[in-house]
Amino acid sequence: MNRKLGLAMTVLVALTLSACAKKETPVVEEQVPTQEATPAVDPSTQPAYGTRYTVSELADRFGINGDPLQYKVLYFEYNSSAIDERSTIIATRHAQHLGSNGGARVNLEGHADERGTRDYNLALGERRAQTVAQLMSSAGANSTIQTISYGEERPVDTAHNEAAWQSNRRVEIKY
Repeated sequence: MNRKLGLAMTVLVALTLSACAKKETPVVEEQVPTQEATPAVDPSTQPAYGTRYTVSELADRFGINGDPLQYKVLYFEYNSSAIDERSTIIATRHAQHLGSNGGARVNLEGHADERGTRDYNLALGERRAQTVAQLMSSAGANSTIQTISYGEERPVDTAHNEAAWQSNRRVEIKY
């Protein structure tokens, strides 16, 4: 047993010494520095602006060109306070921004089109603003979020057609 242990120690010492021995490097007249090739990252395939979508997906699928933070109006379907995917992306991006820049005050202004009674439209505008506020709070906005409803009182388009009504069913993010 001692003999095997002695032999193992001798081999171990020999390997250690040979590993520590100075190795001569051949002299090369002209050495060109080498750069390790790093795999190129294609930004068009990477999620953009804190979303799960690429820049081209944001543009093609949702009509969002550039940072969603530059969009401050969220649109809704007729007689609904449900938030769609496009508006979710925009509101979430604002929440991320507010989360990293705490202390800002945010006003969410809910609006409705002219159809329906005044009281109904005020309530609908409030539900829309509250939906956005809840989404932004759950997405990390650590700011003071205030909601207000204007109902049908502040239309952006005063025409009496579907295009105008669609423009007027909105929540505006103001800070």
